[in-house]
Amino acid sequence: MLERVSDSLHRYDDVERRFCDADRDLRQRERGLALVARLLGLPALETTDGLRYDLRYFSGGIGVIDRLHVALPCGAAEVDAIVARLGLVTPEDAVADAAWREDFEWFVSDEDGEGLLPLRARVVAFLAEKRADFQPRPDERARVWFARSSNVNTWSVVYEQDGTLCLAAYDQG
Repeated sequence: MLERVSDSLHRYDDVERRFCDADRDLRQRERGLALVARLLGLPALETTDGLRYDLRYFSGGIGVIDRLHVALPCGAAEVDAIVARLGLVTPEDAVADAAWREDFEWFVSDEDGEGLLPLRARVVAFLAEKRADFQPRPDERARVWFARSSNVNTWSVVYEQDGTLCLAAYDQG
């Protein structure tokens, strides 16, 4: 999974802490940008041109529920470097891993859980359902990578569509 955030975001006080590209408060915006950089495995963002993000961190009596979305215009080489730095794997690599295959197949299965659609179609449907409105709609051309051991409760996915790197992550722990 992507690196856990600091305890200051998970105080178990039933308060959602939200950071987004529309933040007007300078300190809030700086913290949001630092969180985006950290999620992407970068020391800092080189540019914020075209960057969109919505990071929601919640913890309380029900546990942790984080919903994270980032869209960043990126060249293919930059995307590849971020993916390598984060240690992500393609859906094809996920199903080739005997220890993970069954869980991954179920995780990205279609609504009836049968998994009758081809893997690529199931992954694209998963992305289309989980993406934020500001992230480009994925199609069959999207390059896609998942965090190792992503499952129904905790997952991270990065996809590149038409020159935009998109990250979507969910953690219910």
